[in-house]
Amino acid sequence: MHNDIGGPRNNRRLALALLCASIMLGGAGSDDTAPTDIGTVRATGGPGESDLTQPAPGSAPAVAPSQPPLDASQPTSVIGPSYIQNDTVGSENYDNIIKFSPSVQNVEPTGAGLQQNFMQTIRGFRYTQFNQTFDDLVLPGTISSFAPQTGAYFLAHDIESISIDRGPGTASQIGYATFGGTVAATLTSPSPTFGINPYGSFGSWGLNVEGLRLDSGAIPQLSGASALLDGAHVQGNGYLSGTSTNRNNLYGKIEAPIGDNTVLTVEGMYDYARTHTPYGSTLAQIQTLGPNYSLNQNPLSQAYSQYNADNYYTDFDYIGLKSSFGDGWGIDDKAYTVSYYHNGISGLDPNDTTPAGVPLPGSKGNLSGTYLINGVLTKVTDDVPGLAGHSDFRSVGNTFKLTKDTEYGQIRAGLWVDFNSGSSYKYNIDLSQNDVPYIPGNGKGSTSQPTPYNSLYDTTLLTVQPYLEFAWKPLPGLTITPGLKFISVTRDVDATYINKTGLPLNASQTWDHPIPSVDLHYEIIKGWVTYAQVAEGFLAPPLNTLLVPAGNTPTSLKPQTTTNYQVGTTFHNDRFSAGFDMYYIQFQNYIAAETNNLGTIYANNGSAVFKGIEAEGTAKIVNGVALYGNATLNDATYAQSGFPVALSPRSTAAIGPILQRDNFFGALLAKYVGPQYTLDQTVNGTAAHPLFPIQGYYDADLSLGYKLVLPQFNNRSLNFRLNITNLFNDHSLTGLFGQASSGAALYATNPGRGVFFSVAAAM
Repeated sequence: MHNDIGGPRNNRRLALALLCASIMLGGAGSDDTAPTDIGTVRATGGPGESDLTQPAPGSAPAVAPSQPPLDASQPTSVIGPSYIQNDTVGSENYDNIIKFSPSVQNVEPTGAGLQQNFMQTIRGFRYTQFNQTFDDLVLPGTISSFAPQTGAYFLAHDIESISIDRGPGTASQIGYATFGGTVAATLTSPSPTFGINPYGSFGSWGLNVEGLRLDSGAIPQLSGASALLDGAHVQGNGYLSGTSTNRNNLYGKIEAPIGDNTVLTVEGMYDYARTHTPYGSTLAQIQTLGPNYSLNQNPLSQAYSQYNADNYYTDFDYIGLKSSFGDGWGIDDKAYTVSYYHNGISGLDPNDTTPAGVPLPGSKGNLSGTYLINGVLTKVTDDVPGLAGHSDFRSVGNTFKLTKDTEYGQIRAGLWVDFNSGSSYKYNIDLSQNDVPYIPGNGKGSTSQPTPYNSLYDTTLLTVQPYLEFAWKPLPGLTITPGLKFISVTRDVDATYINKTGLPLNASQTWDHPIPSVDLHYEIIKGWVTYAQVAEGFLAPPLNTLLVPAGNTPTSLKPQTTTNYQVGTTFHNDRFSAGFDMYYIQFQNYIAAETNNLGTIYANNGSAVFKGIEAEGTAKIVNGVALYGNATLNDATYAQSGFPVALSPRSTAAIGPILQRDNFFGALLAKYVGPQYTLDQTVNGTAAHPLFPIQGYYDADLSLGYKLVLPQFNNRSLNFRLNITNLFNDHSLTGLFGQASSGAALYATNPGRGVFFSVAAAM
């Protein structure tokens, strides 16, 4: 095994030429007129006073890679721009940026953020069970769940900061899945200074990132309006064999003042990605072929790289208007649209083969016999069966927030409305015959009209969430915020075929639920606060609970909810940034699957309890040099059985030094994630002992950089950086992609050591 730290020579020459051009042009005339700043609104709607204070350069709060904010009303960690810009690889996505924060586990199996990790959790809540927002707008999930494809939207370069709220927040926190918390990203805003800033990275596994950011600077003729446009190309083979990513991303943002108290924001993101996608490997394959085995180059195998490919097209766009009126009134309104289009093929059962990963002629899994292929009965021998699929959605919505400052506190009211419409299909194909459809069973289907389709349906999802809360300030330093949010979710399915049955389905269901919350935030002294929260979380049933045969459709399925009890404290001064919290969460209405003579039905069975303690802190050693650390003890068990919840490590910890001094910057962060089970099991509708345990594992990343300031070019700079991921080359099992049809576990491993070099022009 080796690391390829080369890259296309022409790409590096182009990047160097653009760097030189940007340096020369960057000294051109600029104007420091900036758009009117009318403040910010936290995702959780917290008090917000601490947002107005910037930490002193070199202090513990300034250099901390992740820290609890002083305005938090629930356990929260904020990752600021210095860590994102200085210590992450340019190909990484938001899920990888947060991996060193408390109670978070995330390891990208393909390395360097090249594809999504489907094993990400926070406190044992999975990525399908918490929100992801960008600029306070909810990023919708794929058509089958509320979880987005993280590798198909924003790159790290366009993310300013990320707040990890480990709880449902106050009533003003909108989202499909406030159930397990919110990962709230703030997108980069235009610079008030004109600039042409190229950037690039290259390194292990053939990774190349080439990008160019253009900033208009503040335009006096347009009252200080400014704009940015950032385009990037990402290409890499990935750590896992046979995988690859080829991705183009374009991001733009305009901020324009309208008068003295209003700002208009227009944002757009467009992304295309083509990947050769891994599906995990059995333990036998990992032991025989190495921890990086995933796909192969054998056209007789269902795990052949060219047979496992996906295309993603996405966009994320909004127009926002934020205004402060007289007498304490303010509004924040955003109209948005988000899309997701996915086409792909895969082997019918990749890697469920011989230990060597290569099926022999006539072995289990390949087609041999007579099949209906494109309407013609065809005799085949050792053809490779596969699946072709498509899914898409277009989400359109609006968020409206109204605030009113009074002598007793702030009143907040708002409404989120989202309509999501999509479609999906999946059908059998013969990969050996140019991906043409075939019907299993010698042309005999389960209906009078044989079909290659496993599923074919359209679906819509309507979400309406009005809320009202009052941030009451009865005493100096004390804020008590009671609130109420009402959630209504309506899901409709019009299916021609569902779940390999060949049967149609037309179903609709609505879930309504009031969500109360109350939190307390108290400033003990300047720089030291405490908080407490009692709040509910909510998660509507996923799509598969409706995709069941007629007669089995649930009529009384309840949404999954949580009741969260949390207390904590945060302290900041020049030398320390620290936080500590405890939580107790009751998980109600666990949805389990049951099988009867008609097929599968879903029902609410049981509950679970999540509880734990979390600590996080940064201590300044000398100015610009600090030590960061966090540690958590987490426990998640099903109430009736006492069995642990899968993907819930019993502990996590991170530690390492941080450097930001004399134009040098860097970090060495190591993370430990404790033992866990990787798959829940249900027997007779009740949680049973989970399956496939893995041991605790370590992950460590090193970054070192230098900022070369160029006084002759208006103090612009060139930033040079070295990143080494998985510094100690650990190859532990880190999670489970899923199961093969035989029931064998298909594991993910910690990717091998990656070495990456980056250079970027900056203002």
